[in-house]
Amino acid sequence: MLRTVNRFIGDLKKYKEYIIYSTKSDLKRQVAGTLFGYLWWLLDPLLHMFVYTILVTIIFRRDQPAFPLFVFCALLSWKWLTSSLGSSTTCIKRKAGIIRQIYLPKFVLPLIDVATNFVKFLFGIIILLMMMGIYRITPTWHMLEIVPILIVNFLFIYGISLNFAHVGALYSDFKNVISHMLRLWFYVSPGIYSLSRIPEKYRWVWKLNPITSFFESYRNVFMYGAPPMYKELAVWSVVSIIILFAGIHKIYKFDKNYAKVV
Repeated sequence: MLRTVNRFIGDLKKYKEYIIYSTKSDLKRQVAGTLFGYLWWLLDPLLHMFVYTILVTIIFRRDQPAFPLFVFCALLSWKWLTSSLGSSTTCIKRKAGIIRQIYLPKFVLPLIDVATNFVKFLFGIIILLMMMGIYRITPTWHMLEIVPILIVNFLFIYGISLNFAHVGALYSDFKNVISHMLRLWFYVSPGIYSLSRIPEKYRWVWKLNPITSFFESYRNVFMYGAPPMYKELAVWSVVSIIILFAGIHKIYKFDKNYAKVV
């Protein structure tokens, strides 16, 4: 494992410029020729926010203060996750032409996807801050505590993306499976409802879901002027690192085989 870690760090330094350049290129390519440019990155969570707001507050008549902001805090991070996993699942196949011609550490490919979607997430923070102003929520110093949330969130998404990239390179229909899994995963996460609505004796089940910690932590620092769920985030940081290096080990192990299967 130590050899894998050293190799990963060495390759990360060696291909740092390529990662930065590719991330910038992907961002420019995705808005090239579009009418609204960067705004398209925010339309999906915004539209979902409107739908859930109508569904919960008007149809089901559930009272949740600042519900659009409440949902948007979750949808913004959820969009980062789903976009990264979806693109990482096909990243090795998409770059088949490149990896057949030159050597490129395959862990770089999902990293570019995660980094690209992270930049989009940061754009979404601007909208979130504007919504805070609309609902007259006063910013507090707890907003600075978004940093540890982002670090753990990034590690978690990248760790999962590495493993999905490996499986996606071997099985073409894996992306279809993932789309259904993600849909189910959202509804068992407190995205459109608060964890406080879950009976206390059952909340431990929801806390086994890492998404719960992220959703609730983002809401804490932006909406409630409270610290993130540090204990849960600490647990998921360890789990994320384990998943990440397991994925890196797998990527290196099958490195020479990807060019044959794609």
